[in-house]
Amino acid sequence: MNTHPENDRAARSQQTQQAQRARQVLAGSDIRPPDHPLDFGAPEGLVDSTQRTYLIVLLGLLLVAVLLFAIWGMGPASPIFFILALALLAGWLVF
Repeated sequence: MNTHPENDRAARSQQTQQAQRARQVLAGSDIRPPDHPLDFGAPEGLVDSTQRTYLIVLLGLLLVAVLLFAIWGMGPASPIFFILALALLAGWLVF
């Protein structure tokens, strides 16, 4: 065992630095929040959060169009169907 005071000080300094690094990692100083507010990490399924939002909007457009078609017919529903068609074509950019 080395009992030289200089060696003890160096060993304590190294232990202190290791403890500080461990506290930084555990405190989350290196963790960045996601860029998108609906992003909860890596995709666990087939789509990521942006694609999931896009699909939810498309489903909403489809429901509105079907509801308009069921109540008033094709006339009022056709602009929504047109927007839905354009959104589906734009899906090539999203996916």
